[in-house]
Amino acid sequence: MYNGKNSFTYSAKGFALIDNQSINSNNNFLVSHNKLKSGTKIRVSNPNNNASIEATIKKKIIYDNFYKVLISKDIAEKLELDLNFPYVEITEVKTNKSFIAKKAITENVEKKIANTAPIDKININNLSKPKKINKALSKNYSILVADFYNLESAEMLKKRLAVIFASSNYRLIYINKKNNSSYELLMGPYNTIKKLKNDYIVLDDSKFEDLDIKINE
Repeated sequence: MYNGKNSFTYSAKGFALIDNQSINSNNNFLVSHNKLKSGTKIRVSNPNNNASIEATIKKKIIYDNFYKVLISKDIAEKLELDLNFPYVEITEVKTNKSFIAKKAITENVEKKIANTAPIDKININNLSKPKKINKALSKNYSILVADFYNLESAEMLKKRLAVIFASSNYRLIYINKKNNSSYELLMGPYNTIKKLKNDYIVLDDSKFEDLDIKINE
């Protein structure tokens, strides 16, 4: 995603691949990614509870495009992710901090620095006693295949998907009317991440671009 300041900032929404081994080092969370280079700093957020951490990419690693990031189990615990659907938002944190809003000048310089400085440190308490990760299925998810401005185009693509998917999967394809001038073609809802992942990979292998995951409230 372009940040408007002559540089590109990576951002993504989707599911995390959770490594059961902890890769926490010196109170700094480390993560791995299949696109971002080693040393890149990112913010990993749980949109369900607004919890977030800042972490540094440990190394590039190969995994399915279905996943947006690989994180350790201690990060999942810190963010209280639902292991059934570990949905996260990823945002690259630029070292120049250009994304930080300008603050009004105050008489107290130290107060100004404190108000404008980014939060880089995470206070970790009792990592030796892992927290119980929430496994309750509170939401379900759908794959957003494409957006359309007219219903006829959406219906045409829905019929084309019948060629790709078996009859049981075809029943998962539906059209959602967003407003008077746009429609969404989706697949779902899914009760297991395994089923969602399988259909996502089929779509990805079929060269569908800009696939997204939608949370069904």
